[in-house]
Amino acid sequence: TQLLPQERDGQGDSASDVSCSTVDWATTLSTLLNLLEVLTAARFKLSAASVRLTSPRLSLIQASPLLHVVDSHVNYFVKKQVLLLLKRTLLYKAGEDMALAEMSAPAYAHDHMTSDIHALADGVLQAVHANWLKCVPVKSAASSFGGTSLLRGGSITDSDHVMLRAVSLVVLKSVEYKIQSAGGNLSQRCSTDVYGCLSALLLFLSQHGVRLGRHPCRWVSLVFGEQDDDMMEAAKSLLLLYLHQRGFSGLDGEAACTAGRNPHCHFLFFLHSISFDHSILLDFLISTETCFLEYFVRYLKHLCDDWDSFRAICQKMDSFDHLCLPSCSTSVMASPLRLVDYGSSDESETEMESTHNPQFGESQWTLDPVKETPRDLSSGPTHVRLDSNSVIQTHNSVTLCRMLRCLTELRVVVDRLQRKSLFPYNSKSLLKLLMKIEKGSLPNGSLVTTY
Repeated sequence: TQLLPQERDGQGDSASDVSCSTVDWATTLSTLLNLLEVLTAARFKLSAASVRLTSPRLSLIQASPLLHVVDSHVNYFVKKQVLLLLKRTLLYKAGEDMALAEMSAPAYAHDHMTSDIHALADGVLQAVHANWLKCVPVKSAASSFGGTSLLRGGSITDSDHVMLRAVSLVVLKSVEYKIQSAGGNLSQRCSTDVYGCLSALLLFLSQHGVRLGRHPCRWVSLVFGEQDDDMMEAAKSLLLLYLHQRGFSGLDGEAACTAGRNPHCHFLFFLHSISFDHSILLDFLISTETCFLEYFVRYLKHLCDDWDSFRAICQKMDSFDHLCLPSCSTSVMASPLRLVDYGSSDESETEMESTHNPQFGESQWTLDPVKETPRDLSSGPTHVRLDSNSVIQTHNSVTLCRMLRCLTELRVVVDRLQRKSLFPYNSKSLLKLLMKIEKGSLPNGSLVTTY
């Protein structure tokens, strides 16, 4: 800690502050941070072996000096490096840019490792309560090709989104670990303080070019749109925090929207960002680079339990110009089913023919010329034919119609790959969740509430 900037009493210029602005000092700090990341990665690897060394724990138990670097007179790139180190540490990804990623994720978290992570999270939250976010600098990002600023969701911003993502995940993961460490013993006052950190984060983002417009929940897609792995981590954390707060204080969907923490909105904005393309969801499910599978399964379980709220959110989304469609007809609902090419070309041609079979009409989701019959997923191929007009009449939402089509197509593809042993893991639980949503959303389905 003697190499790190010390706490300052006031704003006076000290010799140490002046030295911190020199190139040599910045290089020294940067090298030290690289060393800390390597030690942290080693700490994660050794945690399962019950090895409790002091040096690999420095980035965990010395949060205050690290956070103070961000509020000191050091070069901007060093401050960013500190936040990236904190982010990777809280995500158990220390060393991922140094070919140490395989070392950084322990098979399970040892008690000592867990206590160290919780200590780091506590240090971050204490700093946030002390208005640390006001001291975090966010410079302009490099111009995009052609010299223009980046366009994000209709709002032009030139903020450094690497910095914004790092700060956001540091705060989100710290709040998540705080909730986990407290278990069911979190007091009302402590809960208010903890979730106040999320409000402070939204204020910080709005002050640095993240324009939320009509819906605060857009911030996730705006901030994390260019980084899939970070987006999934943020969405997973926000889902867990929402479920905890709803169980603790009865948080409803409308209040969650106002606070930017409604998981239904986050999921729909994510689907919109990928144009409701099921093949992209398939790529996420197959990829090992994100925690999408864990997030997706948890969200689908929540969706089954909170269908009415989701339907209300979909109807609200329809009023947004960037999500609303003029109709759910040929351009959206009758487009051919596009599959990732894991099967043979002959099968693809067969699917295309069945998709365009005129006996079903253009208004139907014709994924296979066999009507669905209730049976266990393991008994044989499962086919589905859904009438989009019926879905719209039942739920009165084009957004929900598009979401259901996306999930239905995903379920069909995953089921086919699973049966051919081409899917990388057992997807039976996932398929059951998708089928439950698919069936329950139909007229007289178990998820449909009649008003």
